[in-house]
Amino acid sequence: MSHLNHWFNYQASLKILIFGLILGSGLPALFALAVRAGAAGDGVMGSDGAAVKHKNPALTAISYAIYALALVAVIVGVLYVARDFIGARTGLYILGAKPA
Repeated sequence: MSHLNHWFNYQASLKILIFGLILGSGLPALFALAVRAGAAGDGVMGSDGAAVKHKNPALTAISYAIYALALVAVIVGVLYVARDFIGARTGLYILGAKPA
């Protein structure tokens, strides 16, 4: 088993696995929470069109904040993946990209 350590880094693989689980299930779970909070914040109409339950602005604000957080996470992820390309094309080295 010791010869596997020469070509396989267990610690790095474990970090990648944990990071993938967090983003792979955490981001969709946050998005689902935002949808749920937004639906709860909208209020309910009765069959006659009258408001049975009024809007909850706090839940609506929480929903928008979670949507914004998910959007920022996606944008940062895309920029992180494309950081070397962006640096080579524009000269703007972001998120730890190194000049070639």
